[in-house]
Amino acid sequence: MLLFLACAPEPSNTLSDAELVATFEALHAPVYEVYELSGDAHAIHQLLSASFFGEQLTHEYVEHWTTLHNMEREETSIRVKKVDYESVTVLERTPEAVRIDADWSVGGIVTHQAHKHPRVNRYRAVYTLEDTPSGLRITSTRMRNLERIQNVMSMTDEDAFLLDELPEGGGGFMDPLDLLELMDELPEPEDASPEDTAGD
Repeated sequence: MLLFLACAPEPSNTLSDAELVATFEALHAPVYEVYELSGDAHAIHQLLSASFFGEQLTHEYVEHWTTLHNMEREETSIRVKKVDYESVTVLERTPEAVRIDADWSVGGIVTHQAHKHPRVNRYRAVYTLEDTPSGLRITSTRMRNLERIQNVMSMTDEDAFLLDELPEGGGGFMDPLDLLELMDELPEPEDASPEDTAGD
């Protein structure tokens, strides 16, 4: 009789700071793929569960599902083009958890009723990661700073989207509530000038 034993995830206290940073980025960046899932509740939960755990997973699922539902109703979508990490630092290790300070930028194209708007946000947040049966997962998020950068480029080719020469200090579309606020700021088609729509 053969027994197959699954390898247990490596505990966080055996990882170096560099390995923890790499693990955090591998957990964090794929969350932006949620905007490609429309309103598929199962797919949203499955994606988020690979990064979050416990109450934080529930919080992220409710917020992202609600946001995607509202985006569909408002004929709004977002295509994330690039995620850049300015700095990721291990702040504290305890036997129970690791705290990480992250400063990152996210660039994307927001499409609202067929009108496209390039956007870049920068964030800074403190994340708590804990060991779970599936490995390290994010169990707490505390936002520290958000900077929204307008008019990052003239959009002649969205596939040529660049994320360069960003200002220092914190910010991405990590928080779906921020995306909802951004949607409120987008002009309605009848308000757009000919100059605004010439490239669409």
